[in-house]
Amino acid sequence: MSPTEKKVSDELAIRNLAAAYSDAVNRGSPEDMAAVYAEDGVLSAFGAPDVVGRAALKATFTKVIADHRWIFQMTHSGLVELDGDTAWCRWWVSEHALRPDGGGTEFKGIYQDRVVRTAAGWRFARRLLQAVYMGRTTFPGKTFERPAIESRPPALIR
Repeated sequence: MSPTEKKVSDELAIRNLAAAYSDAVNRGSPEDMAAVYAEDGVLSAFGAPDVVGRAALKATFTKVIADHRWIFQMTHSGLVELDGDTAWCRWWVSEHALRPDGGGTEFKGIYQDRVVRTAAGWRFARRLLQAVYMGRTTFPGKTFERPAIESRPPALIR
């Protein structure tokens, strides 16, 4: 593989990693949300204490998912800068979520990430999530339960 082909392949794998995270959020899968992180991966969000390691990440994500009927997260265009077996990334995200009481939340923000190549592929070493906007919203239309997913992407996050 040429250096250009390797760079393109690595960047595509990292973009798929970010997409796999949003897909896991939308499917309500804390296990798959945590799987995109390195074993000692860190989530820093909103000034709260860092969440460190896959077990702690999964526990945190399990609580977040349980607190909502559904979450719809969209990862928008991002930047990826490769440096050997590490990379720096920035992704703009937006999210709508429905709580069990019928209330909704809206979020706009940014992930700033450090990504590392592991034996299992690219994983997030550190994600910094910062808010641009957070607020309450309503969903006056018809709300459906989270759809059943017919299949999952092959080995993107496992």
